[in-house]
Amino acid sequence: MLLHEVRRTLRSMAREKLFTSVVVLTLALTIGATTAVFSVVYPVLWQPLPYPESEQLVRLFQATTPGAGAGPHKDRTRVSLPVWNAWREGARSFSGIEGVRVAKQLLGGAGLEARLTVGRASAGLMPLLGVRPALGRLWGTEGEVPGRDRELVLTHALWQRLYGADPAVLGRSVLLDDTSHVIVGVLPEDFRFEPEVEAWKPLALDALKDGGNTLRVVGRMRPGVSLEQARGELLPLTLAAADVPGEPRVGVHVEPLHAYFVEQSLSQLQIAAGAAVLLLLLGCSNLTNLLLARGSARMHELSVRLALGATRWQLVRQVFVESAVRAAFGGVGGLLLALWGRGLLTLFIPGWFVSGPGLEPSLLGIVAAVSLTTAVLVGVLPALHASRGEARAVLAPMMRGGRGATSLGWARSALVVAQLSLALVPLVGAGLMLRTLWKLQAVPLGFEPEKVTVAEVFFPLEQSPDEARALIARLETLPGVDAAGLTAALPFSGEVWRETAGFHVAGMPPPSGMPPRAGYVPASAGAFRAMGIALKQGRLMDAGDTAAHPPVVVVSEAFARRYLPGREPVGVRLQLDRDAAPREVIGVVGDVPMERISVAPSGDLYVPLGQDMRKSLNLAVKSSLPAPQLLALLQEEIRAADPNLRLLNVRPLDRVVEAGSARVRVLGGLLAAFALLGAALASVGLYGLLAFWVTQRTRELGIRSALGATPRGLLRLVVTQGLRLTGLGLAVGLLGAGLLARALSAMLYGITPHDPLIFVGAPALLFLTALAASWIPAVAATRVSPAEALKQDA
Repeated sequence: MLLHEVRRTLRSMAREKLFTSVVVLTLALTIGATTAVFSVVYPVLWQPLPYPESEQLVRLFQATTPGAGAGPHKDRTRVSLPVWNAWREGARSFSGIEGVRVAKQLLGGAGLEARLTVGRASAGLMPLLGVRPALGRLWGTEGEVPGRDRELVLTHALWQRLYGADPAVLGRSVLLDDTSHVIVGVLPEDFRFEPEVEAWKPLALDALKDGGNTLRVVGRMRPGVSLEQARGELLPLTLAAADVPGEPRVGVHVEPLHAYFVEQSLSQLQIAAGAAVLLLLLGCSNLTNLLLARGSARMHELSVRLALGATRWQLVRQVFVESAVRAAFGGVGGLLLALWGRGLLTLFIPGWFVSGPGLEPSLLGIVAAVSLTTAVLVGVLPALHASRGEARAVLAPMMRGGRGATSLGWARSALVVAQLSLALVPLVGAGLMLRTLWKLQAVPLGFEPEKVTVAEVFFPLEQSPDEARALIARLETLPGVDAAGLTAALPFSGEVWRETAGFHVAGMPPPSGMPPRAGYVPASAGAFRAMGIALKQGRLMDAGDTAAHPPVVVVSEAFARRYLPGREPVGVRLQLDRDAAPREVIGVVGDVPMERISVAPSGDLYVPLGQDMRKSLNLAVKSSLPAPQLLALLQEEIRAADPNLRLLNVRPLDRVVEAGSARVRVLGGLLAAFALLGAALASVGLYGLLAFWVTQRTRELGIRSALGATPRGLLRLVVTQGLRLTGLGLAVGLLGAGLLARALSAMLYGITPHDPLIFVGAPALLFLTALAASWIPAVAATRVSPAEALKQDA
C-alpha cells in the first residue's frame, strides 16, 4: 500500500511539473543550507574529541588573577618549566600532565624544502591522548635528554603531501633547521591535536632553557575529579614553584580540552546554526502555506475519496508520503548544495574538526535528519487539513467561496507572520555585520599595505645579525625596490604566534603583582619604512644597535600613552623580564593592529635584530614592480647572498590585511545570503496567501464592485490585509533580532548591538518588500469583473 502511495505521488509530481519544480527547489535550498551549516557545527560543538574518555582531558594555564580560577580568558598564560614540573610531581588528581612547545622550522633534505610547524612534546603526550601511530613508532623518554631529540613523527597529512604516503619513509633522514633527524613514525589520519602542527618530535629540556611561559600543557584528570578539585590542588603547587622573573604564578585556569578547541569559534557557529534553523523553519512554513493552498484546491478530490470509502488515516498517510517523497528529492539537491557550500563555513572553525569534502557518514546522516524533519514540518498542517475532508463536500460546490475553503485562513496567516518574523532576524544580523565591515574599512591601519610584498626568510646556518643586515642592504639596492626590512611579526599576525614581554620602568620599584606585558617584536628599521609605519619621535634602530652596544627599544604610541602617561618617552629606560640590563627608549612609532583590526593596539616593544636575532623572520619589501618580476629578483638576490637562505610563503601584504577581517566578512556574507533567501521566501509566502485570498473571494469582490466599491477601495482592502500581517510579523521578528544582536555583540565594531540605522532600516526594507508582494494581488483584485464573479454561482 505504501509503495502504491509513492507511485501515486510520483505520477502526480510528473503531471504538475511547475508546482513540483518550485517545491523541490525550495526544499533543496532549505535543506542544503541547513545541512551545510550543521555538517560543520555538529563535529565541532557536539561530537566528542577522538580520544578515549576525552571528557577527562583538560588544558592547563597559569593565570594573572588570584584564586583557583583564572577569570577572563585574557588573563591566562602558558606555563613555565618550574610550574609544569611542580604540577607533574605533586598533582594527584591527574593521571598525566604533559607539555608541548610549538615553533616554525625548516625541513630540508632529499630535494625537499618546506616550512613546517613542529611540535615538541613530552614523551607521555601521545599515550595520554590514547594515540597510536598508523606507521612506525613514537618517541620515548630518552628523547627528552638534550641532544637525543632527533626523531621525527609526521602527521598523516604531511606524510601524504610530501612523501605521497610512501611507507618507505620510515628511517629516512631529513634536515630540520640544518640538524639531522630520522623519521620514525606517522600519526593516524584522525589525529586532531594542535592543528597547526605538521610534525612532532621529543621535547628536550634544553628547548626550555630560555625560560618564560612557553609550554602548552594538557592533562588527564582521574575519574571522578571535578574541575574545581583540580584547580584547588594545582593552585598551591603553582604558588610554591620557584620564582621566575615576570612569571604569572598567582592563578590557575583549568578548561576542558573540547571547550578550549571550540572557544574561538563558538559564538560564530552558534549564530550560524541559529540562522540555519530559522531558514529551515522559514522554508518549511513557506512550503506548508503553498501545500495548504493546493490542499484547499484538492478538497473536492479528497472528499470524493472519502465518499468512495477511503479512511481519514489513508488521506493523512497520502499527504505525509507526498511530503516525504518531495523531501527526498529536495534532500538530494540539498546534499549537492551542502557539498558545494560548506567549505566556506570552515573559515569559522579550526579545520581539524572537518574531515573533508567527501560523503562521510556524518554528512549523510545530517542531510537525512534534516530531510526527515522538513518532511514532517511541511506535512503536519496539510495532513490535518486533509483529515477534515467531508463526503458532503461533493454535493456542496458553494463551499468554494464559503467557510470550507477559508477555514484554514488563520493557519496560513499565522505561517506568513512567522515567515516575516523569521526573515527579519538574519536581515538584522547581516546589517549589523555589514555595518561592522564598513566601520572596519575606516579604521586607520597605521601602515600602508599597498605595493608591499611579504615572505618568510629562514637563516638556518647561523643566527647572524650581520647576515640579515647584508641581505637587506643588497635588496634595497635592487631597481624598483623602495625599502626592505625584517620583522619577527607582521600586522594581523594574531594571538597564536604573538610574543610578549613583561616590563617595568627601570629605577622604579617593580609592581607587587603581575608586571604588565606588551607585544615584543624584534625588527629592523627597514621593516618600518617598507610598511609605512610612521616614526613619531626619536629615531629607529640602526646598524650600531648591536649586542656590543647598550640595549635599546622602540615603543608604539599606544605603549607610551598607556604605560608612560605624562612623560617624555624617549630616554626612559625599561627593564624587560627577558633582559639582564635595562633598554633605553630611542623612538616612538605609530600604532599597528598586531592581532586583528577590530582589536585596538595595546602597546608594542620593538627591539633591534642586532640585539635579538631570530632564525625565522618576515621579509617586507615595498616595490612598484609587478609581483612575478619582483619575486624573481628577490629569489635571485637571496641565492646570490647566501645559497642557504630560504624565501617561502611569498604574498602581498594586502592579503594579510584581508585575512584580518575574514571571519566578519564570511559571517556577514552568510547572514546576508540567509537574509536575502528568507526575505524572498517571506515575500513569496505573503504574495501566495493574498493571491489565494483574492481567488477564493472573487465572488465577494465582484459583489463589492457591483455595489459601488472603487478600485482604490479594493486595492486598499487587499493591501491593508497584507500590511496588517507584515506589521505583526515585524513586531515579533524584532524581538528575535534583539537576541541575535546580543549574541553578535562581541564581533561588532564601531556600532552598538541595537544600532538604530539597522533596527529601523531592516524592518523598513522588509516592509517595502512585503508591500510589493501585497500590491500585485491587490491590483488583480481591482480587475475582478462583477459579471464574471457572479457567473461562478450560475
